[in-house]
This record gives sequence, C-alpha cells and structure tokens, in this order.
Amino acid sequence: MKTEEFINQKDMYPVFQPVVSFSTGEVLGYEAFARFDEDAGNVSVEELFEQAKKEGCVWALDKQCCKSAVKTARAFGLRKKLFININPLSMSEDYFKEDYMRNLLSKYAMNSEQVIIEITQKNRGGKDVLQSLVNYYRNEGYLIALDNVGAENCGIQEICALNPDFIKIDMSIVRNINGDKVRQSMVKSLSEFCKNTGSKLIATGIETKEELNVLLSLDVSFGQGFFIGAPEKQFTKTGTIPYAFISSYQQNRRLLAAQKENMEKKSVQKRSSQSKKAADARVRSERADSSEKKICIGDFCIPGITLFPETPVTDVLQLFQVNTECSLAVIVDMSKKVVGIVTRRNFLDLFGSQYGFSLHMRKVISELMEKTFLSVDENEAVTEVSKKAMARDDTTRYSPVVVESNGMYKGLVTIKTLIDTIVNIEVADKTQEIMYKNRILQEQQQLQKRDMKMAELVQKSFYRQSPPETKLWDCAFYFRPMASVSGDVYDFYMDKKAGELKGISLFDVSGHGVASGLVGILSKYLAKQVFSSCKDKALDALLKNFNKVLTDAKGLVENYLTGLFLRIDGGKIEYVNAGHPDVLVRRPADRAVHALGGGSDDFRGSFIGIDGLPEDFKVVEETLEKDSYILLFTDCLIESRNLMGFEMGERTLSEVFSKATGKTAKSVLSYILEAFSCFTEGIPLKDDLTVIVLHYKPDAA
Repeated sequence: MKTEEFINQKDMYPVFQPVVSFSTGEVLGYEAFARFDEDAGNVSVEELFEQAKKEGCVWALDKQCCKSAVKTARAFGLRKKLFININPLSMSEDYFKEDYMRNLLSKYAMNSEQVIIEITQKNRGGKDVLQSLVNYYRNEGYLIALDNVGAENCGIQEICALNPDFIKIDMSIVRNINGDKVRQSMVKSLSEFCKNTGSKLIATGIETKEELNVLLSLDVSFGQGFFIGAPEKQFTKTGTIPYAFISSYQQNRRLLAAQKENMEKKSVQKRSSQSKKAADARVRSERADSSEKKICIGDFCIPGITLFPETPVTDVLQLFQVNTECSLAVIVDMSKKVVGIVTRRNFLDLFGSQYGFSLHMRKVISELMEKTFLSVDENEAVTEVSKKAMARDDTTRYSPVVVESNGMYKGLVTIKTLIDTIVNIEVADKTQEIMYKNRILQEQQQLQKRDMKMAELVQKSFYRQSPPETKLWDCAFYFRPMASVSGDVYDFYMDKKAGELKGISLFDVSGHGVASGLVGILSKYLAKQVFSSCKDKALDALLKNFNKVLTDAKGLVENYLTGLFLRIDGGKIEYVNAGHPDVLVRRPADRAVHALGGGSDDFRGSFIGIDGLPEDFKVVEETLEKDSYILLFTDCLIESRNLMGFEMGERTLSEVFSKATGKTAKSVLSYILEAFSCFTEGIPLKDDLTVIVLHYKPDAA
C-alpha cells in the first residue's frame, strides 16, 4: 500500500511528551509525535517516513502530522510551547514554502510564537538549503530547535551557522550517561557553548533518575524522556518523582550557593564594619573640606589689555577699532598699579558725539579714563566677588572686574566667566551632595538587603519545613512567601508523648515586609505558649488570652492579624475564627464540602492584635467521619485573580476540594495547588500563600 493511501485509510492521532525546565521542574512545552490506531498493523511511523521518502511524498505525511498536532493542541487549550518535527525534505517542498504552516496556525487560532520547529539532522539536505529554511521559518516568528545533535556528524561550525534557539542532545548520548565520562564531557562542552551563544540545551530520552542527576550537574537547561513524562494523548504535568527530584536538587543547590554567599558576605561585612566609621568620617570631612575650600577669583582672570596714562587717545581709538572683542582697557602706572579703566562703550560714545573727535583727539587717555571701577584682590572668593559685581549700578554691572595681586595689576574677569564659575560651583556642590547622599543610600540599601536576608533566615528557622507524622492524621501543607519575609503564620501542636496531633494555628499578619514578618514570628511564639498553657480552657477564652498577650507584646506596632485555632481530640475538633477565611471539611461518602461554622460572617470574630475591638469569638465543634478531609488556608488562595479579573472565591475552591483526587493529604493538596496554578496562570501572586490539608485516618492507628 502506498503512503498516501495508508494515511487516508488509517486514523492518525498525536501524542504529546512534556519538555521540562531543569531549573523549576515546570513544563516548557510538548513535543508532538504521530501515532496510528492499532488496526494499522505493525508499521511504525519511522518505517512509514522511509517509505514516503522512497515515494517522494514525505511532505504529504508531514502535512498530516502537523495538522493533527496543531488541531489537537488547540482543542486541548495549549498554554505552553508546541514542538513540531518537520523533515527538511518537506520544508523544501513548494507546498510548505507557500505559507502552509502560517495558514494552518491561522485556521486554528494559533500563532508562530507558540510553535518551535524541530529540524532533525537526518535527511537535512545541503547546508545552504538547511540555512535558507532556518532563515525562512525564523523570519516567520518560529523558534528553531536542532534535533539529534550527537547522533551524526555535526560540527560546531554548522551549529553556529544555524544558530538554533534550542539544541537537542540525541538519546544515544543521554542513555547511561551516568557511567560514561566521555559523553559527560561532551554534554558539558555543549552546555558551556549554549551559555556563550544564548541557545538552550535539551536532553532527550531520559529514562532513569541517575541520568537525570548527571544532566542536572552538567547544567543542562531542559529535558524529556519516559522518566520525566511519557507521550500521552493529553497534556500532562511533570511526573511527581522527577518534579520532586528536580526541586530537591535545585533547592540543595540554592542552599549551598546561599551558604557560600553568606560566608563571603560575613567576611566582607567583617572587614567593612571595621572601616565603616572611618569611611563615614572621611566622607563627611571631604564634603566639609570641599564646601569650605575658597575658590579664588585669581584662578579665572585673563591678562587683558593694559595702557599707560600717557597713551594718546587716538591710539586707544585705533585699539578699539582693530580689537572688536575688546570691551575694556586697564590703565596702569609704571609700578603696574591700576589707576583707571576705559570701557569701549563710554569711549566710543564720547568720540561719537558732536565735536567729540575734535575736542579729545589731542588728549592722553589719563584725561578720559574712569577712576571708579571694581577692583579685587586675587585671593578673594569668587562668591564674594560675584556679590560685589552684581551690586554695581546698571551702567557698570556687566563690566569686567579688575584683579590685583599685592596691589599690582594681574588681569580681568568677565561677567560671563564669573557667572559660569558660580554656576559650576553650585552644580559641583549639588553633585557632591547628591553623591554623598547616594553613597549613604547605597550603604543603607546594602544594610537593608542584609537585614532582609537575615530576617528571612530567622523566620525560616522558626517555621516547620515538613508536616508532622501522626497516628490518626495524615498532614500536608504548602507555604509560599510573596517576598523574602512572610506575614503568614502556621504551626502544628503535638502531644509528643502520645505522638498525636492536638491542634493547629493559622494566622495572616496585615501588611508585608520585615515588620509583618517579625510580628508573625512573635505571634507564632506566643500562640504556642498560650495553646499549651490554656489547654483546659474553652477555645474562645484561649483566643482572647492570645489576643491580649499579643496586643501587649507588640506595643505600638500597627500590624493586626486574622487567624484561627483548631483543637483536635481524636476525631473531634473544636474551631474558633478571628476574621479569617472559613475552614472547609469534606465528607467521605458524597465528597460534599461544608464550612465549619456554617460559612457565615456572624461566626467569624473580629481581628486580633488591635486594642479595643470586641472579642466576639464563637466556638464550633464537629465529630469527623473516617477519611474526612480538612482544608485550612490564607486569603491569597481565594482572593487571587485570573486574567479576566475574577477571584477564585470560596465556591470555586469548594468545588476543586470536592473533586480532588488521591487518597492522601499530599495528593489532595497537589490537586488544589495545580487547579490554583491553572486559574492564576499569567498573574503573579500579590500575597503570601499557605494551604494545609488534614486527612482523618483512624484505621491506620
């Protein structure tokens, strides 16, 4: 049977294998593979492509594969990248050149930015042909992936010429790489090459944890394979085991980097702290010295034109006529003492008057010179000279200033030079002031960053990092601060002797930042003390006691809290709420979800940590059935919005909680978090998030 007949008679469908980021464990995109129904016999897709190549109709098979992948991806609501393999032989066909892919994507309301074109090294044709194809699809807006690198000869020069966005390592290189130093060295070289060129490295065919571990250590960016996720008919998340493995690896890596950074910071801080006071004193001294330093007028004077008193006025007239830029001449005696000045304007006005030339032509300049002028010593401050110059009358205010040195003429300073100098001095002073303030600000910012990091580490040390292990209760929780320091507070209270869970507290401190985080730490400490010391008191009395000690302890700090206490005695629970979102319970029989306390605003009491508010706290009790689930959370879970601007809300959360699959608290928590992630995709969190799931399992005791 010919290839085209086979395609027309057999049902083709795509499967999608996730390509996963090694930095986050999240899915980057999905590679589409073609499959045929079981009645197609034992003919593989590879064999079919070989047959199509012989018949010269590879393009027809590729066309069908592309259409099937795009159509199905659109139907499933693709939100990630779609990797599509197109044989270079097909790409060279006119059918593909004539905007086939563009038209196909347009038909299914997709665009080229969602698609990554994979070009295999097999059957790629000549270098020039391949280069032109890459250029064409890149100009259309597609990202390019070069597949099967390492399977056949492919020099670095060829990779550089194509400049792919992604380089996919062939599975033959990845297989058992954990036991092959040569292949490890090859992948390491490719990783360094990608860092320098901007390409991303993808490892394919990962089938074991050991292979994944080696690839992570070699700084490979992405990966795919059966260990990470098998090809499926629908889009799937990263497998639980590889996701946990990647997350754990990266977390350990970050911790080691943080420890190294902290050690280096401590060393730097130790050295810098020793010189900080001296440095501050030096900055202040430099600033003071600069402001007190006298800038003298003598540094800015020019020689100017000097004349003797006996100079004929006709010579002066000729001087002004020849030197059109000269505005003033200085008259000095034999000892270079200034005895007068002659300004261009006044002199020419005199000679321009009626009979002026006839009256004055036979005189010497001493008879016409001005004896009143501004003369200053060279050591006088520019600022003081400026004040004197501006204090002159309108007729002389803009005349040059005469500068003397020890009573003898030294030069002139024009008003323009004087103004420019004053402006420069002021600019320099302001610049220096700004630099000083910036320097102080930078130091403060460095101290603030250090303090924030320290606060983060301190807070982390106070918070439980793993759920408690109990006989009757299966527990799981998720905690994600919006910033370095969180205002969410959670704690589990255990009867260590009996190994049983006795209570839980969950609080949400108003505001964000260090203040909120510190109030959170204080709240956690006080809540634990109060819960332990008031175990024989009613739960509302316990909350009132906690409110009092917290309000007294935090003093004038404005942050307040919403929150709850949950007291547990076997399958019996007591619950009190202080302005916090409801606690939800799921029954085992019908999976119905209800709010403890009825979900009424009347049940929720007032905020705590504010002196003077009414303490109208109410207690509700409930006895749980076996396999009941309890959900506790902070308001971020229900108040976060999607791209349409809608909040998730308690109703939607209840529906998700009811449908959550799995038989453990961890699996139910994962289901809820996945639904939350899908709902808020594309919108960053604007609050801290804490979610706790409890599963009552008395038969396990």
